[in-house]
Amino acid sequence: MGDTTAIPLEGWYDTIQGDVYTLLESPAGTNRVRKAVIFFIASLILLNVVVVILETVNSVYLEYTTFFHVFDLVTVIVFSIEYILRIWCCVRNPLYSDPVQGRIRYALSPYALTDAIALTPFYLPLIIPIEFRLLRLLRLLRIFRVLRLGKYSNAFEMFVSVLRSKREEIVITVIMAIMVLILASSTLYVVERDVQPEAFGSIPHAMWWAVSALSTVGYGDVVPITPPGKFFAAIVAISAIGLFALPAGLLAHGFADAYHSMKHEHDTDKTLTCPRCGAGIDRRTGAVQETQKKGAEKETHEEMDR
Repeated sequence: MGDTTAIPLEGWYDTIQGDVYTLLESPAGTNRVRKAVIFFIASLILLNVVVVILETVNSVYLEYTTFFHVFDLVTVIVFSIEYILRIWCCVRNPLYSDPVQGRIRYALSPYALTDAIALTPFYLPLIIPIEFRLLRLLRLLRIFRVLRLGKYSNAFEMFVSVLRSKREEIVITVIMAIMVLILASSTLYVVERDVQPEAFGSIPHAMWWAVSALSTVGYGDVVPITPPGKFFAAIVAISAIGLFALPAGLLAHGFADAYHSMKHEHDTDKTLTCPRCGAGIDRRTGAVQETQKKGAEKETHEEMDR
């Protein structure tokens, strides 16, 4: 996500801007106030998702319409203030240090765009008259607020980093799946089109069967009935197991690597190195790590022998 260390500046304006940046953009463990801000925003996002889901139940929506509107107004005010403050203080990040272009780049970043999309259902009807049914559909865009939780989750950041590290392998797997999909649907089209023209009358029609077979779902609404079609369908079903196991294995390996890397960084942060002997010292207890302690004692004895 890039370096989020605030740029040191002087003056009361810059001090306030730096404090706001620390509250909104610094790591979760910076201080208790930052933790409280994250907890409040995350809780508000989850409540918004629950409200959006309940609004789709007509009986509940009609009975609690006033509550839903008031709750929406309050959350829009909170999220709007947060959005404006993020745009204002983003220049403290070295990546967005330019007062104009930096703020524009930040506004076009994925997280900022998600915030803007989630606020659209409230502000757009104030600018453009919208029919009531379309307005209710538009209000479903508030569900995008759940994506903001990724900003406060280390697990989500790990997931994104794993996808980036394995993107080449994943792309190759997707290309292979598309090739198998086209081959399977084309073959079933040739074999089954004469006996089942309504289900396999074209390659796009046959793709529905291929998708359900390759995904190992197998709805059963469309099935081959000719002997060659059944034989080929069996081959496709068996090959689909390995086709879907491959990306699962890639992601599992990527998560294992990311976890070990994160654990190593965490253990490193808890250890200080003695400038004289090079031994590792635990920050919390002050104890010398055993493996390094023995090495340090050996080096000390060697120096004494000399």
